[in-house]
Amino acid sequence: MTKIQNGPVAQVAKLVNKDPYANFRADGGPKEDAFAKLNELVVRLTQAEIDVANAQKALKTAQEQLRQLDEFDIPAYMDELGLSDFTTKAGVKIEVKSTIRASIGKRKAEAYAWLLKNNHSGLIKRTVMVAFNAAEGKSAEALLKELVERNLGAGAKQEMKVEAASLTAWARRQLKDGHEVPADIFGIYDQRSTKVTLPE
Repeated sequence: MTKIQNGPVAQVAKLVNKDPYANFRADGGPKEDAFAKLNELVVRLTQAEIDVANAQKALKTAQEQLRQLDEFDIPAYMDELGLSDFTTKAGVKIEVKSTIRASIGKRKAEAYAWLLKNNHSGLIKRTVMVAFNAAEGKSAEALLKELVERNLGAGAKQEMKVEAASLTAWARRQLKDGHEVPADIFGIYDQRSTKVTLPE
């Protein structure tokens, strides 16, 4: 194992290696070599945590670079060349695809109001929840039966949600059919991506 002179690993090694209860420990208690082993394990744990954090940071950076190339750099350069697809002499095919995306984000109130007003309420999914403890099974069943029979929601919590996939599919259909959809409320944007196909 590589020894680290400074930093958090070295600090942990120094702290764990000490036995603050040595003067009070019975003869049958753990000896010094036991604390050496514990010290080694904790040092390895601390180093592993640092390695994971570094790996996560490296992964995030790599993902950002991939997105930049995939969605922006290559599509923009293909636009400069006046191409939507191109096959190299080596047989590598490069295509730039365009996909409409939609997302409500933080403008839920406006989006829901617009959907309700314009007869698209079917996109809004309503969930009614009532909390019961484990011993209230009969009460829960009785309320559920009443809700089903009479469509009552007394004492229940209602949540409204629009699924992202459903919203995107709906937005694509609306735009394709020539209907106007407020892009600012529904976060509509044209996501471009690059597809690279290698020769067989």
